[in-house]
Amino acid sequence: MKIKISSIIKTAAFLCATVACVFAASIVLRSKDSDFKYKDFFEKADQIDVLFMGSSHVINALNPAVLYEQYGITSYNMGGHGSVMQATYWELIEALQYSNPKCVVVDSYMLQKDYQYLDVMDESYSDDDRQSSISQLHLNLDCWPLDKLKIAIVKDLIQDPEIQKQFLADFYVYHNRWEELGSNDYKALFGNEDRNNLFGAEMRYGIELAPGIYPEPADKNGLGGHTVGEEYLRKIIDECQRRGIDIYVTFLTCSATTDDKRAIDSAQIICDQYGVPFVNMQEMGVVDLYTDLNDPGHMNALGSIKATECIGALIAESGDLPDHRGDAAYSDWEKGAESFRSSIYDMEVGSDSIYQQLDYLTQNDVSMILYINEGSQAFGDNQMQRLIHNFTVTPKIYHTDGPYILINDVASGQIYEASGSEMLDHVSTSLGTLHYEPVEHLFRFLYAEEDPETNFLYDDSKSDYDIQIITYDNETGEVLSHNYYKSYGSNYTKG
Repeated sequence: MKIKISSIIKTAAFLCATVACVFAASIVLRSKDSDFKYKDFFEKADQIDVLFMGSSHVINALNPAVLYEQYGITSYNMGGHGSVMQATYWELIEALQYSNPKCVVVDSYMLQKDYQYLDVMDESYSDDDRQSSISQLHLNLDCWPLDKLKIAIVKDLIQDPEIQKQFLADFYVYHNRWEELGSNDYKALFGNEDRNNLFGAEMRYGIELAPGIYPEPADKNGLGGHTVGEEYLRKIIDECQRRGIDIYVTFLTCSATTDDKRAIDSAQIICDQYGVPFVNMQEMGVVDLYTDLNDPGHMNALGSIKATECIGALIAESGDLPDHRGDAAYSDWEKGAESFRSSIYDMEVGSDSIYQQLDYLTQNDVSMILYINEGSQAFGDNQMQRLIHNFTVTPKIYHTDGPYILINDVASGQIYEASGSEMLDHVSTSLGTLHYEPVEHLFRFLYAEEDPETNFLYDDSKSDYDIQIITYDNETGEVLSHNYYKSYGSNYTKG
């Protein structure tokens, strides 16, 4: 009898250990992308007043940290890479099981997509397109617990029962991730894995210098018929109105194709039918196609600031959304805003791309001096001139072959320029009272009258670099960075 009891205990212990190991392995092996994005959503669901819904256009364009910084409004970016409207609808339904937002902002990009199943699409898509769409859906779905709703979602989005298993049993698709595991995978065992500190948003910091410009549609009839995308946009609006949630439909700025513009017209028609606001940023001039895009389809961080401030101004006008700034219970939102601003500061001071640095310096967190020597290719570079134009209405760089200097002194709010043989004298800045004088091709003076021994524009070891950008603190005048760039061909190399 004792032997039998002992055997039972050992068997039970073995089974418990086996189950524990399998459970631990499933936690370690599953992809953390979805958990990374949504961890703060689950922990802060009762603090969220606004949900941003849509595709990667939303992920990169609407920044909850900026919305909180500017208006004290709490929000979460629920956008998913490649999310078609039916995926966005179901994600909203899932989110509403946990949160009670006062406002939903949904983007209408990809409204023209007219297929139901992501693993089927239609004949115009390749197998790679289908596989990419399936992979991207994991970001939206993996975080939600397995229940009747999730089963219904998977069956509505995926036709193949074998592929459905990827979303209903994580271990089915992630069991062979052993070679990919990193420290963050093991942190998940203790619940302290990494998380998105921008409340679901993802920022891109590049700059698209040549966005495509496409013809307008021949008429304003929209897509000219029913699409699956239109059906699910209507469902989203219906759901919000039924629950008494304010809803705004957007089309966020991108290098919109003619088909995209037809979708814009359809979104406008639908919004008019339901009596909800349609925010067409494509026509508002809020976001600059030539400075605020990371690539033709997505905004960069500067674009996200402008787009978020635009949406924030609209939803703040309702007066229904509280300002949580200064409330200790919302300190994590404050930290997120500070972290984002720090990333912008890094771009202003230490970017490796001259285009990128000039673009982000328009934020005026620091002051700057730009010097371009005569003979530089910058004088024939339209993109460079456009970026400089952002600092001054009629920059002298348009009318000179060099040299050229621009001083943006943020503390005084003054812009100073000189070109050719022009000098600058007694220029008051936080760096000091500056004097600038071009002497010869490889030698020029820029010094503070308080310290005439320091010539900011001369470094014998960098004499062949034709562009310099000096950044300095707006208040103290401390030099923060001194970047040298050499132009040749169609490139600028940082020294």
